[in-house]
Amino acid sequence: MAEPMPAAGGAPRRWWDLTPKELQIVAFTLLFLITLPMLTKIFTSDFGTHIALGKHIVQKFDIPTREHWNYPSLGMENGSGGEWGFQAVLYLVFTAAGGYGVSFFVWAVIFGIFVFLYRAMVLRGAHPLLAVLAIFAFSGFLRIRIQPRPEIFTYLFTAMTIFLLSEYYFGSRKKLIYLFPPMILVWANSHPTYLMAFGLYGAFFADALLRAAWRKEFQWARLRTWVIPPLITGVAGLVLCGLNPHGYEWLLSPLHMISRGSGGNTNNILMSISELTPVKGTGFYLYYKAAVVFAAVSLCLGLAGRRVYLLDLFLFAIAFKGAWDSARAVSMMGLFLSPGVSLHLTGFLSEAAGWFSTKVTRKPEAQEEKRRQKGKKGPQPVAVSVRPDPRPGFAAGHAAIVGVVVLALVAFGGTTLAFSFSQLEFGVGITEHKFSFKAAEFLRRNPVPGKMFNFFDIGGFLDWQLYPGALTFLDGRTYNQQVFTEHQSVTGGMPGWERVLDKYGVTYIVLKTMDSSGMILPIVPLLANDPNWSLVFSDGLFVIFVHNTPELRGYIKAHEIPKGILPRHIIQEAYHYTFLGVSPVIAYQTMANMYLMMGDRQGAIESLRRGLEEVDDPYLRGRLMQLEQGQGTRAR
Repeated sequence: MAEPMPAAGGAPRRWWDLTPKELQIVAFTLLFLITLPMLTKIFTSDFGTHIALGKHIVQKFDIPTREHWNYPSLGMENGSGGEWGFQAVLYLVFTAAGGYGVSFFVWAVIFGIFVFLYRAMVLRGAHPLLAVLAIFAFSGFLRIRIQPRPEIFTYLFTAMTIFLLSEYYFGSRKKLIYLFPPMILVWANSHPTYLMAFGLYGAFFADALLRAAWRKEFQWARLRTWVIPPLITGVAGLVLCGLNPHGYEWLLSPLHMISRGSGGNTNNILMSISELTPVKGTGFYLYYKAAVVFAAVSLCLGLAGRRVYLLDLFLFAIAFKGAWDSARAVSMMGLFLSPGVSLHLTGFLSEAAGWFSTKVTRKPEAQEEKRRQKGKKGPQPVAVSVRPDPRPGFAAGHAAIVGVVVLALVAFGGTTLAFSFSQLEFGVGITEHKFSFKAAEFLRRNPVPGKMFNFFDIGGFLDWQLYPGALTFLDGRTYNQQVFTEHQSVTGGMPGWERVLDKYGVTYIVLKTMDSSGMILPIVPLLANDPNWSLVFSDGLFVIFVHNTPELRGYIKAHEIPKGILPRHIIQEAYHYTFLGVSPVIAYQTMANMYLMMGDRQGAIESLRRGLEEVDDPYLRGRLMQLEQGQGTRAR
């Protein structure tokens, strides 16, 4: 797929004859369009935590490296100081433009990522349209983690690093490399993954060194132009990255994050609720396997087109090794794979164009050449020179190959995006299916005396909404192993859960009725059937129980509501979870069970039918047949 050229002579211009400027306009238009699916509603549980910390940073000019929000962990080092830059920016954006502004801010970051990657690919020789399509092919990978979390700055700075190094080693604006140290300074104060930049430095440097060896260009006058500036900027970046609240001790934090689980119990506990696990066995493994197949095909085509470079093999290795060790890194695979894919396909299609080019035999010219070689004289033959049309055209076979490649890229990107749409809700602002602002308003207007126990998944939201009026038990950071273990004991309804609550003097409990998988928390039915706990709030998102003690009987009398409404609200909660990527099988089975608990057999049947409209699952179908035949009328 060669660069388009303007039509020669006065020949009529064909629709695909784009000038370089027109091609850039088309590419950037497509680049903008493929960012539109990246507009997602805010649903991350950690959003509230980052807003709360950002508010503290901006208003008090203090970076909170000690815990202020979770009362069992007050004063402990919380390990969040390395993300303060992102948190401050997030709070300022939210204060200025609200939830809609945050959604557009995240979208702008993604657009920046795509632009940096696109420029890096084109600098290295990829066709602009293939560069855009390669980015689109892996956009679904990135979308699965597109939320207002500090890690989106890691994606941005990774793409920026690839661009700066590509500009230095393959482009003309080499002085841009001096932006690397200030970028690292910002990165080191936004997310503890900045060591990745130095890995990229090493990959580009090694590639340049080997290319110089291959071309026998080991003259110092030539080498120093690409050795000294990267060395200076790399060392400067290494020095500046220590200027963060954790200092140089934080330098190896990316390795600690990737290796979670190889140590003691603390890491194993954290792994149970995080994507920082090996990818095999997680929901991201399907993405990983798809990337393996896609990369293998790309490499084969690149070999056919003689466009496989050592640098891209380095980037491929980074992508697959990082994602194999940490499922969360699957979202970053496109940053490392798409540059190589775009170059492989550019080389392949350029090579394929030659397979279908028209060969012209110039017999008179060939005869004259033979006469000259033999020294013979004779009448000069009439030279018939046929000039090929310099305008790029497509033979039928080449057009078919181009079509297949384009279709494959679009299909791969469309498929991965479709999967991501089942996990993230498209739109802007804060999703109405995750957070209960009504519950927060209830607690602000009617504060419960004593201490709160809360489900960790909503702890960040409660930090944001209630601090400093009320402190949470824990939130999504879950860095305190003992507290998290006790939290699991309570929410799991394990023997001794009451002793944990007594230990901390808990007087009220704020929960979602389900965990992130869509399963009802075991503690909920225990509280619903325990006369020592009264329900004071329930809206289908959050439930609040208050301990029935003499000191709180007046409060309970004023706000108690019947526990019989819980099945109806659990149905609403299960419905909300269908917007958050939970399996329809679990969600609609839960709805059916709640309808049966209320004695509404027809409601259970209808919920199972709705589930089967979304997914043809044999379990749901079998359960539906039982209910339609009058069997299995008890909730499971």
